[in-house]
Amino acid sequence: MRVAFLGSPAFAVPSLHALVSRFGVALVVTQPDRPAGRGRRLAPTAVRTAAQELGLEVEIYEPARRRVVDARLSDLELDVLVVVAFGHILKPSTLATASRGAVNVHASLLPRWRGVAPIERALWAGESVTGVTLMAIDPGVDTGAMLAQRIVPIAAEDTRVTLARKLSDVGAELLAARLQSWVEGALPSVEQNDAEASYAPRLQKEEGQIDWGEDPLQIWRQVRALYGWPGAYTELDGERLKVHAVKPLDLLPSAAPGSVLYADARDGVRVACGGGTLALLEVQLPGRAATAATELVSGRKLRTGMRLGSRVKKASRMES
Repeated sequence: MRVAFLGSPAFAVPSLHALVSRFGVALVVTQPDRPAGRGRRLAPTAVRTAAQELGLEVEIYEPARRRVVDARLSDLELDVLVVVAFGHILKPSTLATASRGAVNVHASLLPRWRGVAPIERALWAGESVTGVTLMAIDPGVDTGAMLAQRIVPIAAEDTRVTLARKLSDVGAELLAARLQSWVEGALPSVEQNDAEASYAPRLQKEEGQIDWGEDPLQIWRQVRALYGWPGAYTELDGERLKVHAVKPLDLLPSAAPGSVLYADARDGVRVACGGGTLALLEVQLPGRAATAATELVSGRKLRTGMRLGSRVKKASRMES
């Protein structure tokens, strides 16, 4: 079987390894190097790094180079394109470079959470399960026929990072198990029910701002969903304070939302929310490393009676 792989971030790497070990990969296509880290130096995608370590040929894709990439793919006489978190919608000309078209590993139980941020939106919505879908790619956005699915429970401690790791591994296993059957025409497909679809739009940085007037469960979900990027945040004495971990408490607040109800270097930090209380566990000040919230109490940055947040914004609205 002649396979080309199109992917970019770390989420796609296990699928690349699964393909190489099972079928081989004739070509890897990925996005250009991007600025990364504090120094904003150009760095290759995780897929490019993995492909080079595996000794695979790599082609860099940009819209302006689409015809060049299409020609390269066509010359390979491919059976199938495998797409995992590639970062571009494939044009019909690209899909036509493989005799069986393209399949995609999508990190949700389609038709729920079509779009680019299914992991984050599932967490933020408070769902108890998600999963991966192997689907045939059509001209729409995550609208193709479903070939196989696997359910993955969402644990209370999961963040977007840990859940992505689980889904990435499960997706790779599903791809390796079902791809051959699909290429041979032996795997039935199921059309998606558009009436049951929900959408996972791209995350925006401003979505990270915590509204302390929200229910504590909603803030807890927001922090977990945005962990790493774009990250949840509030303000502390005019500085942006990143919030990496919180815990809902079964305590009614006795002050306005955002008020620090209790700040003790040993026993923790409690913050009033809309109708409840949150324990503030891990935070990060600008230019500093992430640390336990109690460390800020020891340094007198956090004190009982302080108010977090410059304002209370409107609650985020998510499509469902």
